[in-house]
Amino acid sequence: MDDSFPWEDLLDYIQNGKVVPIIGHELLQADYQGRRVSLQRLLAERLAEREKLDIQWHSHFELNDAVCAYLANPQAKLGGLYDRIAGLLRSLTPPFPVPDVLLRLAEIQPFDLFVSVTFDSLMARAIDQARFAGNAVTKEIEFSINQSTAPQNEALKVRPGDAPVVFNLFGRAASKFDFAVHDEDALEFIHRLVSGDVAPPDWLLSDLRNRHLLVLGVHMPDWLGRFVFRAATRDRLRVAERAYFIACENAPSDATLTEFLHRFGKGTSISVFEGTAEEFVNELHQHWRSRHPEATVDSGEARAVNAGGRDIFISYGSENLAAVERLHSVIKSLGGEAWFDKTELSAGDYWEKKILPQIRRDVRLFVPVISDRMSDRMTIRGEGYVFREWFEAVERSKKIVGRKFIIPVVVDTDYRGDLQRYQRLIDEFPALQELHFGRAPGGEPDEDLRKILNEEIRNMNRTRPRDGHT
Repeated sequence: MDDSFPWEDLLDYIQNGKVVPIIGHELLQADYQGRRVSLQRLLAERLAEREKLDIQWHSHFELNDAVCAYLANPQAKLGGLYDRIAGLLRSLTPPFPVPDVLLRLAEIQPFDLFVSVTFDSLMARAIDQARFAGNAVTKEIEFSINQSTAPQNEALKVRPGDAPVVFNLFGRAASKFDFAVHDEDALEFIHRLVSGDVAPPDWLLSDLRNRHLLVLGVHMPDWLGRFVFRAATRDRLRVAERAYFIACENAPSDATLTEFLHRFGKGTSISVFEGTAEEFVNELHQHWRSRHPEATVDSGEARAVNAGGRDIFISYGSENLAAVERLHSVIKSLGGEAWFDKTELSAGDYWEKKILPQIRRDVRLFVPVISDRMSDRMTIRGEGYVFREWFEAVERSKKIVGRKFIIPVVVDTDYRGDLQRYQRLIDEFPALQELHFGRAPGGEPDEDLRKILNEEIRNMNRTRPRDGHT
């Protein structure tokens, strides 16, 4: 433990809601396919392999390394690179798991605003898992340099205090808008933010500029770091009275930035942790639990589901949660034993061991929920867990003869049988087009779907106990 670090001061600030964590790539490390790797390094390696790039890697700057190597070719065009990188993120199978360190950070309840300098959704997923049993409650706001009104309009709908917020400072790959993949991108994002060309909501900037900053695992060039710190400060650094708490691997090598803040931030308190960002979060989590033993929830408990004895599995995307809850309620009222995994974005190991076996062996009826937003997810969000569930169900259906196993249910309120609007999903799962699509606008089954569900539920009740693997 770093006993010289001002833990009590930081804990007091956190308890009073005066700290904003800034999340960097160093925290996005997890065990993936047999090795410990960061998401940035994984994507950079996939890009290098695809483009046949020869790269000299620099720790924590791997994606910038790959992009620079790509641009070394005079024929290379930067335009399509963003879609390519977003596609690599979407295609990760299984999806990259939420790092445990983010779950521990999310368990510290007073943190209600997080700033991420990465372009993924891992921090928001961690908060939803740790605090809301996997339900999609956390609001994500991505900054856009294209002056598109969509992200700004979404941000304006957020009311501070209603739910935790993750602000993606350099954009988000899961959206339709730009995100930063190299140093010049990051510079442009900060320039637009400071210039006010595309300003985020006033409430967000006010919160960011009036609280102390907890900088975790953020690695960026010294010159860019100065811009970021200035953008997050209301007044000139030399008169701003605030505290910076910094933790990252080899932090002393960032002495230039630290010395800059010491020299010109006369009213600034700067505390640098001696250790990695992950070590810092682990220690902070211990200090917080010691001070507030009743305030944190074990993340394993938060991710638990009760799947035992259930016949019907509802597979859905978190954007359709409200409709799924209504559909689940109706199925229960019809006498069905239905369940849906409220931890849809669970860590990979738990999902592999608990959720998929239920689909492969135990459930009698698999209900994939279809919507426009679900179809968009195929090309935008790239969260692959739910589609892996569908794949497993389709594979199992090939062995089942003489009864229904998959009943797709459309929850869009304006659906009139026009399956072409869901072509992305059908292209990926062609077996679906051979099935009857049920209709449940907003989660409320129509008369036809109610009859189908009633019949299947009666059949299940007549044939208990379960018929093994079918």
